[in-house]
Amino acid sequence: MDDFPSENLSGVEQLKSSAVIATQNVARLRSQLENEPDEFTRSRLLKLLLLEAEKSRLTSQQLDRIDCHMAELGELTYRQVELVEKGNLQGRMVERAAKLLALLNDLMANYQTLRRRISPLAE
Repeated sequence: MDDFPSENLSGVEQLKSSAVIATQNVARLRSQLENEPDEFTRSRLLKLLLLEAEKSRLTSQQLDRIDCHMAELGELTYRQVELVEKGNLQGRMVERAAKLLALLNDLMANYQTLRRRISPLAE
């Protein structure tokens, strides 16, 4: 169990794809709303636009959750670095602690990648 996956792109790609579609839908619906003379159709378009905007709000909430996870992970990583350094100074075997530190670093890199991919889509 020494090999850890560095990244699960399927979930990231699905999230990115759905956010891109929501952004495109918002742009399309805004354009249609501006050019639509019929009041009933405008009302329906406005409801659809609000639903798509809600999807964007959910993306913002996902960013907030990711930020919280990253902050907690940063604290764990800092403590793990301290343990590894302390163990090295005392001449202990720190192989397991070092592997865990590498895992935490990989996890942080995955969170950063996910955040970069979601961030522009939440605006």
